[in-house]
Amino acid sequence: MVPEPHRAAVAESLESFDDGVRQLSRLAAQFSQYARLPEPRLESADLTRIVREAVRLHEHEGVEVRVVESAKPVWVKGDGLLLSRAIHNLVLNACEASAREGVVEVCTVPSEAEGAVEVKDRGPGLAPAVRRRLFEPYVSTKNRGSGLGLSLVRDVALQHGGRITLEDREGGGTLARLVLPRLETPNEDGSA
Repeated sequence: MVPEPHRAAVAESLESFDDGVRQLSRLAAQFSQYARLPEPRLESADLTRIVREAVRLHEHEGVEVRVVESAKPVWVKGDGLLLSRAIHNLVLNACEASAREGVVEVCTVPSEAEGAVEVKDRGPGLAPAVRRRLFEPYVSTKNRGSGLGLSLVRDVALQHGGRITLEDREGGGTLARLVLPRLETPNEDGSA
């Protein structure tokens, strides 16, 4: 039995988990049916919430993932499922590049016209041999995985009228930045 003070947190976690399973089922069905990214369902979406959920659904294998949220929601017009998958891929790459007990920071950063998700690690940085080809399908510096993660992130960014960049961080590591056009603050019902 869950103690009363923890019931709300458990209920929220279960709801998030159920939502994630439904979204992944939809994504898997569409991938297998069309063998490509599904068409996005563009609607008002809080990028900060998407980041929080994408990070929560992932085991980080000894790497701490810190979410640094903006003070206010960062509204974009997007498909929460596709954006969550793209952010998940960026966080997974950062965790895999990080040393055990390392820290990955995931930040939502608003500007007047754009909203960005920044994923920062202190791994080895970008491999010079593949730097120019990072967003091509099947390009990877890892022994596991398909090499499709960054290609998928790029395609999701383009579907949303955005962009993805990767750069070396001063002091070591990598900064991945997913940038999307912002919406004006939506109404209470989520419509813009």
